Amino acid sequence: MARKSRSSSDDVAGIEREIAGLMRDLESRVSRLNTLSRNGASHAAAEASDYVSETLADTAERLRNGAQTMTDEATKVGGDALRRIEEEVEQRPLLTLAIAAGIGFLAGMAGRRH
Repeated sequence: MARKSRSSSDDVAGIEREIAGLMRDLESRVSRLNTLSRNGASHAAAEASDYVSETLADTAERLRNGAQTMTDEATKVGGDALRRIEEEVEQRPLLTLAIAAGIGFLAGMAGRRH
């Protein structure tokens, strides 16, 4: 189980690095845009508009890809956990039933207090 957590935390760290890279890329592009605007207002305005559109589209696509990666990893981890639970229920049905009854009892007691 520690192995899955490490894999998930590695994935999160990778996505954090990707986001940091996106931020550096965006800062670089904004800096270039600043330089363009100083070089000539009319020429820079046309080029800047295209450049901003390209930058925003690229950044949005990279963020979508990062979000999809996180969703895929969460789905995989959830599926693995569900399979493990199913295996435990098959191997120890009475223990599982006792745990479920205990949780239900505690939830019922907590509900009475409110």
